[in-house]
Amino acid sequence: MFDALYVGATGMRGQQLQIDTIAHNLANVNTIGYRRAVTSFSEVSAALSASDLGALASVNSGLSGRGAGALALNSLSTLAGELRATGEPLDLAIDGAGFIEVVRADGTPAYTRAGKLRINDDGMLGLPDGSVIAAQIAIPSDAIQIQLAADGRVSVVTPSDPAPVEVGQLDLVTFANPSALRAVGDNLYVASDATGEAQVAAAGEQGLGLFRQGYLESSNVQLADELVTLMIAQRAFELNARVVQAADQMMSITNGLYR
Repeated sequence: MFDALYVGATGMRGQQLQIDTIAHNLANVNTIGYRRAVTSFSEVSAALSASDLGALASVNSGLSGRGAGALALNSLSTLAGELRATGEPLDLAIDGAGFIEVVRADGTPAYTRAGKLRINDDGMLGLPDGSVIAAQIAIPSDAIQIQLAADGRVSVVTPSDPAPVEVGQLDLVTFANPSALRAVGDNLYVASDATGEAQVAAAGEQGLGLFRQGYLESSNVQLADELVTLMIAQRAFELNARVVQAADQMMSITNGLYR
């Protein structure tokens, strides 16, 4: 009976984490380039001795369920979001797999799918939060037009030269396990031990996507799916709460036998 209390409590804790994750997904349904978070849990089992098993030895492998463990995996969905046309020359979407690598203010690398680019005070191509594109692409101050080709070539047109001049190459980054990337806010993700080494390649190569200038990628959160998952998590929480309640009632009955 004591085990039932702990098993029910671990189930309630797990479903609370699930609900928190769903709430985070729903809050970011309109966030550009957001990747839906997915939670999963591991079973907790404890080894039992032969004396503990007794008559159950023939049907029990020696492991007894102890409920749901702490969060085993909080991964990112790799499904692509919808591409929406904005007409802005510095808006860039990735049509397919891959991430844009940037360098944050502290010098560490990060990765994003939110290609809402900006030109900083130093003329470098970067993001609104101040992160700079890792390729270090400088845009001339007199540029009147910026062209971002599907393969990542960046060209500019200046008043003195109407012909486009290439000023840099924007590559894409992929990982063996991109779902293990860790979100750090501002539409940025960082690598973890589970992602594997970053692999850099040109857009359109090694299975990577292509760039689409004048587009942004929407969040890949699907409202209907999140609401269904939310209802399932709520029901699971209620059932685990009933297990705790039933165990408490059985303990109360047992204590009453000694009166």
